[in-house]
Amino acid sequence: MKRTNSCLFVLGIVLALLLSACAPAAPTTAPTAAPTKAPAAEPTKPAAAAPTTAPTAAPTKAALPARLEFATHAIGSVFNAVGSGIAKVASERSGMMVAVTPTGGPPAWMPGLNSEGRPDIGIINTFELWQAYSGKIAPAPVPGDTRDKAPYQPNKNVRILMMGTNNRAGFLVKADSPMKTIKDIRGKSFTWGYQAFPANIPVGLAALANAGLTIKDVSEVPVPEVTAGVRALMEGRAEVTTAALGMPIVVEAEAKVGVRFLPYSEDSKDVKAAQAVMPSGKVAREKPGEAGIKVETPIWSYPISVVASTYMSDDTAYALVKAWWDYHKDLWPIHAQLNGWAPDNFVQSVATVPFHPGAIKFYKEKGVWKADQDKMQEELLKGELPFLR
Repeated sequence: MKRTNSCLFVLGIVLALLLSACAPAAPTTAPTAAPTKAPAAEPTKPAAAAPTTAPTAAPTKAALPARLEFATHAIGSVFNAVGSGIAKVASERSGMMVAVTPTGGPPAWMPGLNSEGRPDIGIINTFELWQAYSGKIAPAPVPGDTRDKAPYQPNKNVRILMMGTNNRAGFLVKADSPMKTIKDIRGKSFTWGYQAFPANIPVGLAALANAGLTIKDVSEVPVPEVTAGVRALMEGRAEVTTAALGMPIVVEAEAKVGVRFLPYSEDSKDVKAAQAVMPSGKVAREKPGEAGIKVETPIWSYPISVVASTYMSDDTAYALVKAWWDYHKDLWPIHAQLNGWAPDNFVQSVATVPFHPGAIKFYKEKGVWKADQDKMQEELLKGELPFLR
């Protein structure tokens, strides 16, 4: 009996051990999910990983600057009024504040724009812009030119954003003068010197070149500046003077003695002769209406340019040009010089310096920048003037 009990006891122990081996072990901590592989990605649709943070917005263009500085001429000048109007439209339409800084003119702000991009924007006539870019007086020596020093060192970082309406100038005579063309001024008394206003010198030399003349073909009457020149004409001390359309002194002369502008030659050879003296100028017909214009008259015209530098981002240049293009009619009531400022003039073949890449991008989208303009840009970057070919 005792032997039987012992056998049963041993059998029980063995059975208990067998049952213990088959049962799952009790966990000592909370079970964790076994790592599993991500589902195999479809060849054409990869499975996106679950984000660990909040999703971010898609990349966007660089933020535009909050504020830009626009340098103009002094308060009271046409270029200050025009620049202020252009800045106003940009401020209202581009998403950037464009603040005007009046200065003594481009010589005051061009070096800073070229060397560090400050100011951001400037306004300048396209001939003076060429002088600033090239560091030259004229493309080649001009007979009778009294200027012996270029007004600028080369400023190779300046770029055009857009071109606009024209300055218009020429030779003024009394309405009853027998002179009918510029060729007729040979031997006549002619205002010259312009020590206080040297900008009149290239205008006069270009007009003479258009007629195949030089300063040696006229009799010089020294005057300090353009207003004094018109007064010399009014008072009979000179028979010919240089003046711009729209000047108050020309309006006064029209009322007191009667005046008219002499027509330029429109022959391509004569136009190029004038352009060799004053790059960017062209002969354009002016309809009657303004003082000194009795009949439709070919007059010397040279565009105004709004410029920036290579320091300005392409996005900023694009946004500015887009605002001026889309809302150009906002400019027209601001000033007479802005009346007619329109996209048709933004890119012109008489450009004298390269355009900004951001502006070019916009103009290509609008279809006004094509293969011809690409070639023009290439030549301008080399310092060449395509329109003189």
